[in-house]
Amino acid sequence: MVYFKSRTKRMKKIIFILIIPLLTACQTKTEKDTNNGTAENIEKTETLSKIHEMNEEFTAYLKLFKKTDFPINIKGCLENEKGLNILDGKKFKQFNEDYSFSYKQIPTNGNYIATITLGVADCYLPVLTTYRLNGQIIDRKTIAIGYCGSDCGYSCEEFMSISKNFKIYTSDTISSYDCDSLGLEIPETYEYYVIYKEGKLLKDGKIQLTDEIKKPLKGRKNEP
Repeated sequence: MVYFKSRTKRMKKIIFILIIPLLTACQTKTEKDTNNGTAENIEKTETLSKIHEMNEEFTAYLKLFKKTDFPINIKGCLENEKGLNILDGKKFKQFNEDYSFSYKQIPTNGNYIATITLGVADCYLPVLTTYRLNGQIIDRKTIAIGYCGSDCGYSCEEFMSISKNFKIYTSDTISSYDCDSLGLEIPETYEYYVIYKEGKLLKDGKIQLTDEIKKPLKGRKNEP
């Protein structure tokens, strides 16, 4: 009987010793879970705070654009910045990094927002940008050809349109000839042609555009 009691005491002692690490491990795991949960909550709070801050900035950014309807037609060489807001590429750089002018906020065919800015060059170049509702950029493309310049014998006409079915067309109609030392046209060097792209604004906010296509035109510019 004495032997049995002694053995029982030893067994209880062994069980107690084995239980202690298990309890410690459980406590450590609980502390880790608590810490992880706290870290996740902090991260979620910071993320929501950033989204809220971004939404406020995005709302302020959109206020710089007047809303318009289709069709949209822009002749880049005839546009001016009167009544438009300057975008310096700094204040709202997460939405627009380029020095440009706000132009219009346009209707969309999906759950996104679209704006047009005018980039500064020899002629104003329309830039179409699409955003998620929180201000994150989906896509951005210059909707222009951009071949205008001021060389002797060279003239151009930039044009861009977006129709109510969200089809995009942009072109540069060009007439050119080589000049002699007096600035006169060299015979048989005249060219008259249009370079254009076609595309569409898709429902997911992506902007689809073809490569440039060159098409010869008959006659001379401004002549029958």
